Amino acid sequence: MLEVLISLAIFMTAFVALSQLSHNGMRSAVEARLTTKAILRAESKMAEIVAAVEPLEDITDQPFQDDESWTWSMQAVLGPHADLQDVTVTVNYEGANQLASTSFSMSRLIRDPIVYEMAAAEAAAAEEAELEGEGL
Repeated sequence: MLEVLISLAIFMTAFVALSQLSHNGMRSAVEARLTTKAILRAESKMAEIVAAVEPLEDITDQPFQDDESWTWSMQAVLGPHADLQDVTVTVNYEGANQLASTSFSMSRLIRDPIVYEMAAAEAAAAEEAELEGEGL
């Protein structure tokens, strides 16, 4: 009888350890999946900002169009040079509990779009002056 109780105790200890290991594995898989989605969403939103699809102004907790449980924020501050902006995009997902929530931030230096507009206007004005100077 004592041998049966000892073997049962060993079995239960092994079962509890394996179930805890399984739980940790599932939790890590969910965290990895959410983190990957957050990274992809942040990279996508940063690409939209670089392409000037989104304005270069501070935005807070804006939901994504395809899934409103995901939100994004953007902060633009002056960079190390006068014509650069340091843009930070943060993506958040608020799940039902702490284990099903994630957040990811990425930063990038972006040339200020006003610099592009001013350079294009100067080039157009110079070209127009050159054409007028030639009498065309």
